[in-house]
Amino acid sequence: MRPLIKGIIAYTALAVAGLVALLVMVIALGMSGLQSPFPPREITQRKPYAGFVGAEYRTVSDVIAHAWNDYPDKQKLLTITLYTPPGVANRFVSYRVPLQRGQTVRILSAWQQLQLFGYHRYYVVSVPGAGLPEGIPIKVSMDSEGRLDPKVYAPVAK
Repeated sequence: MRPLIKGIIAYTALAVAGLVALLVMVIALGMSGLQSPFPPREITQRKPYAGFVGAEYRTVSDVIAHAWNDYPDKQKLLTITLYTPPGVANRFVSYRVPLQRGQTVRILSAWQQLQLFGYHRYYVVSVPGAGLPEGIPIKVSMDSEGRLDPKVYAPVAK
């Protein structure tokens, strides 16, 4: 009976060590800048997101546009993300552009992408007159109900 218990303990310890090593590897890959292997899916037609598409907002707080590059090619931009300060600064950010308060942001579509700890949902927006490059998707995160942060973005009355 003792060899059986020792074997079970040994296999359990090996399984736990393997899971810990896998978790450390996943965290290290995420911190090194590896993008999610799961492609984003458009959810524009789903409720409640469909009700927000086409809406215009104005910035009522400080917002910084971050241009994300395809490191090591810092000239090739992949996307632009809108953040409140302090934002992000690392080798994957080519440059940062502060937006003017009152800048108009128009929601074009809604997307979600599976990541390590659940889904990341965001809108692709246009920011006319902000001096951002054309043809690069501009993303802004939403809350769990599909809204933009009311401390940062206020709806434009029509």
